[in-house]
Amino acid sequence: MLNPTARLIAWFALVSIASCTFSDPYCQNEDCLSASLEEGNVDYRILLVGDAGADVDLKETDRPVKIPLFTAMKRFAELMPSRTAIVFLGDNIYSKGLPDINERPLKSDEDCEGRACAERRLDAQIEILKASKARGIFIPGNHDWDSGVERGWKRIQNLEKYIENSRKNDKVDVVMIPKAGCPGPVTVPLSGKESEIALIGLDTQWWLHEYEKPEKNDNPSGCESVTENEVVQSLKKQIDEGASNNRHILLVGHHPLITYGKHSGYLNYKDLLDPIHLFSQLMIKVGFGGRQEMPNPNYLDMRKKIQGVIQESAGEGSPPLIYAAGHDHSLQVIKGPQGTMHLVSGAGTPWKASRVGHNEGTLFSHSNNISGGFMAVDFMQSGKVRLAAIEPRADGEECQHDGGRECVVFSTWIK
Repeated sequence: MLNPTARLIAWFALVSIASCTFSDPYCQNEDCLSASLEEGNVDYRILLVGDAGADVDLKETDRPVKIPLFTAMKRFAELMPSRTAIVFLGDNIYSKGLPDINERPLKSDEDCEGRACAERRLDAQIEILKASKARGIFIPGNHDWDSGVERGWKRIQNLEKYIENSRKNDKVDVVMIPKAGCPGPVTVPLSGKESEIALIGLDTQWWLHEYEKPEKNDNPSGCESVTENEVVQSLKKQIDEGASNNRHILLVGHHPLITYGKHSGYLNYKDLLDPIHLFSQLMIKVGFGGRQEMPNPNYLDMRKKIQGVIQESAGEGSPPLIYAAGHDHSLQVIKGPQGTMHLVSGAGTPWKASRVGHNEGTLFSHSNNISGGFMAVDFMQSGKVRLAAIEPRADGEECQHDGGRECVVFSTWIK
């Protein structure tokens, strides 16, 4: 057993190792703003934000929702609304999805009890689309599936119906993909003046959901794919079709395939001062966490299969292939195998921000508990693709000036 002096030395060594390994924020290059936005050259813009379903002050029910992050997103979208799509990357309603209208709330519903609260959180996001006139695409997350428990399939269908009613009744250009609890993939073609983009949506929670869901012998939703093998084959086909038509490929799902945040078991020196959190993260890191944690065997299996398709379809001569997700409450830009780009944009609720590190391939990582953040993928008229990480610094209004330049904290060209 170590004596007190040896224990103290070991503790300081651990702190030193952790603090040297991770930093926050992190930028691989000295010039974190290496891709300047040339005025007038953006052909189509896709804004990516995940885990935005808790960023509403529930006490202010009689006032319009004004959230700096949402204001900033609206400012970026309204610069060119007819050529902008906003993709909400899941966990659109914390923490238990959208209940039935007359469903009695449970104590486990935490701070958001009942239908009215859930609707308000979703409406705050739909309002960005109404105000900016941009196109909206919602991707399901685990919290939209009732945090992965028995009512999940029903609540994800409630979410789809609500979004569809907004489209029909309020004339909002919005859709949820995949629908009705289906795993997907579903391709949404997006077109600028010069660019063709294949946005391919996956419901990654379908893979991880251990309760009732669309399956081979229980498929009332009419899903085209209801087995993992069918999903994999369909994904490969849709990626190949997009590439053969010279379309840029952007895959979107809720769960990241590569992340160095909380859901990967990330640790840093601050965790040494919080034994309970330290133990929790260690359990995640060694594979004893639940299905929402990346080292979990079910998550690893999903990751291996989807990543395998992506890597098979990428490579020299192929268009840039991007996979974007939320789930971890941070912003991360990670260069993956064979030139693929992995984006984690789950900073839609600032007060839920979680610490993030960096590792091989990380170009940028940041966790901001003041304003949160989102990402923009700009498809240029020249054919180039630009990525930007965006964090408002005050009330979001400042993002309307100079194309929002002062809110951009990282930018790079995707090659």
